[in-house]
Amino acid sequence: MTELLLVGDFRVEVEYKRVKTLRLTLYPPAPGDPAALPGGGRIRVSAPPHTPRQLIQNFVVSKAAWIEKHRARFRGNPSRPPDSGTCYVWGRRLELTERQGRPRIVVADGRVLMFVRPGDDDGRREKILDKWYRGICKEAADRVTRFWESRVGVTVQRIYYRKMKTHWGSCNYVKKTIRLNTELAKKAPECLEYVVLHELIHLLEPSHNQNFYRLMDRYLPSWKTIRRKMNRGEL
Repeated sequence: MTELLLVGDFRVEVEYKRVKTLRLTLYPPAPGDPAALPGGGRIRVSAPPHTPRQLIQNFVVSKAAWIEKHRARFRGNPSRPPDSGTCYVWGRRLELTERQGRPRIVVADGRVLMFVRPGDDDGRREKILDKWYRGICKEAADRVTRFWESRVGVTVQRIYYRKMKTHWGSCNYVKKTIRLNTELAKKAPECLEYVVLHELIHLLEPSHNQNFYRLMDRYLPSWKTIRRKMNRGEL
């Protein structure tokens, strides 16, 4: 069971699960996140079932200084274009660490860490990353799509996710489906929002005509800036 709590200025995602103690995690900003903080990031508290809300609220308040410290860390780590051989998640550098055990990727203390076994070749690591990118891209795109569907007045029948070399997205306006490039998970969050909205508007206007651009200007006035920075590799 999961719910959202408002604790002062913090929006907190509470997940009730079989744990013994309260645990707080602050995640980097992700597009369309309903629990995102105004200054960036998302708070999640794992709590034992039936934990009183007041106890959870007091726990979050006790961690306020820690939360603010790491929010500042997020703000001080702006999106950067990928360097050759460097991996990124939502525009933030992914740190690679070798250690024994199951390969996995975790987000902790404002850092994105990928743990791999010593000796794993690049192909193995790429498969792990591609699978993870697909998962987080789908999770974020689902939120962004739901947000914009109601505002644009369209309904997507299905979203396909795949790694593509030449397109960030595409749309089949007859079947009302869209296709998204899972590599968007490497880009800054606003890139995903721009691409999703772009394809949703194609459900209303299939062509890149004056009406299409008028709708883009109406719903996302900054879209030209986002597109230009994407093309330049600045996001």
